[in-house]
Amino acid sequence: MHHIHTLLQISVLALSSAFLISCASAKGTSDTKTAAEYQPETAASNPSLSAPSQPETQAAQPETQAAQPEAHAPQNTDQGLSNPEQPIPSSAAQPEQLEGQKPVKDDSPAESTGNPSGSVPTDAAKQPDKSVTTTQTQPQQPPEPPPELHLTEVQMLSESGNHKSARQLALKNLRSGKSKDASEFWEAIESDPLFSHTMDEEVQPHGTNAISALGGGSTVSFKYTDSADESAKAALKPDQDLRQTMYRSGIAYYRICQILGCSFDIPVTRPARFSKSNFNTLYNASGSSKNSGYRSKFEHLIWAKEGNSSYLYVGYKEWISPFTGFPIEVTSVWSPYLKNPDANLPEVKSFLKAILSGGRADAVKHLGTLTEYAGNLTTRDILHQISDMILMDYLSNNWDRFAGEQNNFGANCHFHPGGIIAIDNDAAFPAWHAPRVVRRLNMVEMFSKDMVENLRTLDPDELMHHLFPNPTKEELKSFERFKERRRDALKYIDDLIQKKGKDKVLVF
Repeated sequence: MHHIHTLLQISVLALSSAFLISCASAKGTSDTKTAAEYQPETAASNPSLSAPSQPETQAAQPETQAAQPEAHAPQNTDQGLSNPEQPIPSSAAQPEQLEGQKPVKDDSPAESTGNPSGSVPTDAAKQPDKSVTTTQTQPQQPPEPPPELHLTEVQMLSESGNHKSARQLALKNLRSGKSKDASEFWEAIESDPLFSHTMDEEVQPHGTNAISALGGGSTVSFKYTDSADESAKAALKPDQDLRQTMYRSGIAYYRICQILGCSFDIPVTRPARFSKSNFNTLYNASGSSKNSGYRSKFEHLIWAKEGNSSYLYVGYKEWISPFTGFPIEVTSVWSPYLKNPDANLPEVKSFLKAILSGGRADAVKHLGTLTEYAGNLTTRDILHQISDMILMDYLSNNWDRFAGEQNNFGANCHFHPGGIIAIDNDAAFPAWHAPRVVRRLNMVEMFSKDMVENLRTLDPDELMHHLFPNPTKEELKSFERFKERRRDALKYIDDLIQKKGKDKVLVF
């Protein structure tokens, strides 16, 4: 009896061991994948490689899986695992695949349906390439670049220092509706140091720099020179109590020309300042014979007290050379052409000769120089420049463009390589109306389309901030006059358009 009982125990233990071994084999097959499963030739020739035969293989399994995240990612992401005990690898557990990196295609076929583990769903086994195809046709997008790299074309132009092109493009975008507001344009303006920087460091005494008397008018003006050869660097219009001209008006004229897009040239005009000691040092360094007698005008200079120092603020106008006078006052030559868009225009040399003939007695001798400076300009190009300057002088109430005496014709309007250059614009933006600028505007009935549309598009109050930062009471009055002239100029042009047609008025 005891012998029978012993045999029964042995049988039970044997059955239990067999059962446990079977379970262990099934579990190992379900949970384990080796590199052999990703080699179709080897798996087909030796299916037993899909299940490990030794515990060491199971222990090495995580390294094998980690070494092939690309092969797991498509199956786990798109198809899932049928065995709930097998975890789905997260994207954070795959450091080899960078964000935005395109997954590597797994060219191996799906598991054989004979695999008892069921680690790949039945539907996936029937469509082995589905997950790979889905992953390839829907790749992850590249990561977004940092915000600072999202520069518009206008900003890129500004960053490269091409401020003029940046302004032109920003205005074009604004007029076409591509830009919702003028913020892009004003950002382009503010990025230009010529609109925001007061020159201090550039007018310190050094080398052979000097200040000499310029004269030539009823107000005080200087020339910033190199005393070694008396070559000019800039004309200086200082702050003074002779209010026929104001140094900030010349700066504002330059700025509004850059903003609206004048076709004629104007010297770069910026604010600068000299301390009293530096000014005296530079003035004494000049050997000009005029300097001694010109000191009598110093009583008109306005020195600004800042702390323990006194400063003279000036409009620093870069000197342009070479140039010669252009008698803009000879209106009888150019005005008829700016009233008749269908007129037959003379060639440039004949046009320039006619203008010079009405100027100073000896003006015609400069015909060769003017013709040379004109270069490839056409008569139409020069008329375009005249039209822009007359409109700009009207808007700024610049009454001092035309000289009263024939002997002085061309004193404030010059010609250099590239065409007309408007100098001495410090009489612009007075607080009172000048009827003469109205008469001159009536001599022109053909205008630049871009300039007129820019004037119409930009908010005049925004202009004020950039033309006269921290305005004085007098400048506020001056700007009110500007807004009135802007309104009247647009009305004058719109009336001409209604009468003659847009294509006969906005011709440049």
